Amino acid sequence: MSQTREFRRGEDVVVIHDSGRPDGPHYVLVHGLGMAHDYWAELAVVLEADGRVHALDLPGFGDAPEPREPLSMPAAGELLAELLVAEGFDRVVLVGHSTGAQVVSETAAKHPELVDRVVLIAPTVNPRERTLAKQTMRFLQDIALVHPKALWYGVSLYAKAGPAWYAANLRPMLDHRIELVLPEVTAPTLVIRGEHDRVVPRDWAEEVARLVPDGRYAEVPGRGHETMIRAGRRVGELIVRHARALPAGRPVALVEPPPEGRPLGVPAALGAMARDYAYAGVRQLAWLGARHEPRAWRRGEPGKPQVVLLPGVYEHWSFMRPLGDALNAEGHRVVVVHGMRANRRPIAETAARVAKALARSAPPPAGRVIVAHSKGGLIGKHVLIDDEGELLGIRGVVAICTPFAGARRARLFGDPSIRALLPSDATIVMLEDAASVNARIVSIFGTFDPHVPDGSALEGATNLQVPVAGHFRVLAAPETSAAVLAGIGLLTAVG
Repeated sequence: MSQTREFRRGEDVVVIHDSGRPDGPHYVLVHGLGMAHDYWAELAVVLEADGRVHALDLPGFGDAPEPREPLSMPAAGELLAELLVAEGFDRVVLVGHSTGAQVVSETAAKHPELVDRVVLIAPTVNPRERTLAKQTMRFLQDIALVHPKALWYGVSLYAKAGPAWYAANLRPMLDHRIELVLPEVTAPTLVIRGEHDRVVPRDWAEEVARLVPDGRYAEVPGRGHETMIRAGRRVGELIVRHARALPAGRPVALVEPPPEGRPLGVPAALGAMARDYAYAGVRQLAWLGARHEPRAWRRGEPGKPQVVLLPGVYEHWSFMRPLGDALNAEGHRVVVVHGMRANRRPIAETAARVAKALARSAPPPAGRVIVAHSKGGLIGKHVLIDDEGELLGIRGVVAICTPFAGARRARLFGDPSIRALLPSDATIVMLEDAASVNARIVSIFGTFDPHVPDGSALEGATNLQVPVAGHFRVLAAPETSAAVLAGIGLLTAVG
């Protein structure tokens, strides 16, 4: 049960709603313009199990009385800092939504000694749209898609604050230059955005994560500006993982995986490896006579994105034919990049070749999705990072069994094309640091992968686990086809 108390500084009053366990981090939740502590309810349930939750009502909102004048964002940040000192909180995780992110950023930048970690959910204001007219238009676009639950919260809280007080607080929001504050935030920072957020476009949210020296980005599928109202549990899990310095992405099983803590025994692992390599040997024979992809792959439904297949190292495009056939049967046109041969060239060079090949034709109206295996997923991520990514119409990458953090067992091989997958390789390090594109990646992996022992889960991406053991056999499993189709749907969903 929550407890309520007030913090006062002159005429400014902040109402603090406490809940959760006494140990663990202190989660301080700062609402956005016109909102109050109420809309954190679902998210707070997750945080309460991990630490102490302090949901605030800023001056003039929720249960806090209205002062004579609204606070500027720097002043609100100072007020929050004074509250943290007065309350004696330690291990503070500051969580701000929308304009609350602006307040939190000010506190974290000016008083780094008070803050352990920062979470910015749907941070405003996009500097390219810093006008009242543009922000009003974006708000109307977002509310047109909003869920009734979120709409009810918004209407009731806006009515409680009153239109005059809401309007008075618009100017401080628009005047604030958060992009100048973010580089001064030294605490590890997680930026969370709803996939369909019209107020905070993806490029701006990704830029926020880049502006913070230690910033990371995560995106919640199917949600808008109100993401923590409708996806409170998912956002709460992201925050807890960030507070505990764990990766933001977590495996989401399409079917029930084997119980955790019970890895395959040696006989079972050896059997899985034998079946995996036997399958790989058979598929390598498909290279013989596979000069051109099937004619049927050229046909598909115009409303579905084109699929670009990228194989792994020592793999010809024909290695992925079973998956290509399955995607084509579901209405996708499937293309391959000729000239890759056994895919032994460096990742950056191959990514440039892929981009050049795709640039020869205009992207279809529904765009393109790269579906890649192993090293192919690293190449696909490199293409996303490159400037040409947007021009090529690439909506995202579905990567299967990809060593995003490198493959430590590559050290057992003398071949430079395999040793280039070592975690210490400069390209692997660069790709791992480029987290801003991870929200446009779906990573699929099985229950046991001898080639990627450290796993293929990617922070900030959508991670899907399928109930198949191996590095190669996964490609032919019907569960993988279903996961790839689901991943394409997530990457190309239109709000």
